[in-house]
Amino acid sequence: MANKGYILKGKVLDGTLNQPIEDGLVVTEGPHISWVGSATDLPAQFKAEEYEVIDLPGRSIMPGLVDAHTHISFGESRSEEENALYTPVEFRAIKAIYNANKVLQAGVTSAFDAATTYAVAQAVRDAIDSGMYPGPRYTVSGKQITNHQGLEDAFPSEMQFPPGQAAVLVKTKEDLVEAVRLQVKDGVDAIKVSGSNDNLITPDMADVSAFTLEELKIIADETHRLGKICSIHARSRVSSRDAALAGFDNIYHASYIDDEGIEACLKSGSVITPTLTLLVNLIEANQANAGASGSSAFQREVTAAQENLRKAHEAGVPIIAGSESGWSPVPYGQWHAREMEIFVKLLGMTPLQAIHSNTLAATRLLAPRYRDKVGKLEPGRYADVLVVPGDPSKDITLLQRPSRFDYILQGGRPINRTPPEPRRRMWYERTKTFLSGLYVYDEEKSQGHFLPE
Repeated sequence: MANKGYILKGKVLDGTLNQPIEDGLVVTEGPHISWVGSATDLPAQFKAEEYEVIDLPGRSIMPGLVDAHTHISFGESRSEEENALYTPVEFRAIKAIYNANKVLQAGVTSAFDAATTYAVAQAVRDAIDSGMYPGPRYTVSGKQITNHQGLEDAFPSEMQFPPGQAAVLVKTKEDLVEAVRLQVKDGVDAIKVSGSNDNLITPDMADVSAFTLEELKIIADETHRLGKICSIHARSRVSSRDAALAGFDNIYHASYIDDEGIEACLKSGSVITPTLTLLVNLIEANQANAGASGSSAFQREVTAAQENLRKAHEAGVPIIAGSESGWSPVPYGQWHAREMEIFVKLLGMTPLQAIHSNTLAATRLLAPRYRDKVGKLEPGRYADVLVVPGDPSKDITLLQRPSRFDYILQGGRPINRTPPEPRRRMWYERTKTFLSGLYVYDEEKSQGHFLPE
């Protein structure tokens, strides 16, 4: 790049809850931000000719998005079986690099990966960090720690726990400490726990925690002792409450959290990342048989979350935005900004609060090497910047149209916006299904017809 940096002119939304700077400027030099403020206050040192001035009226300048819930190794799986059983690990890793570029092109310049198959997420993180491939700045979890009541032990008990499952099965308290220590040895940034079951997997998700409070505290204490972030999948009331009491940094979902759980979050400093986008997309897809419980169960959970998480938000529990991209209802590069719209519509956030949840607020889940370097337009941070037509602080849906963004900068450089060529799914990525139902014989008509399940 011949120029020293950029002077971006427009409305500045810095990622905090501060009011936007209407006639603002953001100055970048190399990979970092040098100055942010009102155009009338620009210091003389930044007026030199070597800066490229970009003046786009009617645009907003904001930090790159921080998606707090992705699964880059899942490859848009259609089912739990497909995710755990199919596709060789080598192909999964290559496919994940392909998909990471899609995530970046959606304006997500940093991301948290919430669970991986094999060690694919660590490999993707390192390939991006070492400059080999484009993608977000990743903070990654390893395999989720689960037991028989956790989300991932959904396969018949007589079969081996699948090595491709995005989890490790533990059976004793001693297993908990060993699981944490081994994952830290293998280079994860965060420990993820499967703290409850899920309507997507079983139709009778109970109001229990997969682990006892004592067990959760063992995991959280060992994780923090080793300097890592601790997060948990917890949809039920009990699991949400106990995770907060145990001191988990981040609680995924918490749809059924109650007043006791909210109070525990306020005392422990736990944040909640609802990831409602997955449920809302499943309901909109209008598949009666989607998941184990069907769309009616998903709607009940969204209704509960609307009430409970609104209360948590109003009480002061930080609510973080994440998409859960990686499953087929949430393809990479397409839904990373929808959670903000859901927060506005269902949880009563202002658009500015929703943007904060998907930028600066989400950085508390990032590894220390990035935590204070992204998510906010501030001197010294990385110049991860979006230039967006219109004003997302008034219309939050604008952030769901990344193809219309004027610029996506990562480390001060415009990213390559050329979409990757579409790929075809290989036969070994798919669940081996003859029909999604029965082909039955009608005696009256003397012919067969398809009966969907």
